[in-house]
Amino acid sequence: MKQRGRAWVFGDDVMNDGHIMDIEMTRQVVYEPERLAPLAMCGLDPDFAGKVQPGDFVVAGERFGRGPMHIQGPLALAALGLAVLSESMARSFFRLSVSVGLKVLPFATGIRDLARQGDELEVDFRTGAVVNLTSGKRLTVAPLAGAALEILEAGGEANWLKAQALDPAGQRRQGATLSR
Repeated sequence: MKQRGRAWVFGDDVMNDGHIMDIEMTRQVVYEPERLAPLAMCGLDPDFAGKVQPGDFVVAGERFGRGPMHIQGPLALAALGLAVLSESMARSFFRLSVSVGLKVLPFATGIRDLARQGDELEVDFRTGAVVNLTSGKRLTVAPLAGAALEILEAGGEANWLKAQALDPAGQRRQGATLSR
């Protein structure tokens, strides 16, 4: 649950629909990550998906992911292998992010003061430790815990549910009736 990559810094009030993801993908009911990924953050930086690399971080201010509860934004960011560090995050965006396996620290107070565009960061999602490898600055924020951490460690809700249905030997647990 550690990740290392560059910071891509955005401000406050980043909307899920329109900023993180083109609203047309929601209207067209597109759920394929490979179709959504090229449009990640298109409302703020149309070239974003072509510049980022797996392991990079979206660093944002207050109220990241505002707006309707649509899964396309988190799916696109997860498909690119990114993580999100924000001063605060919409509850619906947080829930969808965890569901699809997008690593997030939704209440990383002070993250905007720590990271600048292009800085190299290292983040431990279990402890909340954030290190700016470019500047040497460090920050500890509220880490993920409980079910949210378990789900992210499993790679998303679908993988977590599958694991819950199997015992350590790979046998279906008594009463588990998950279908494919």
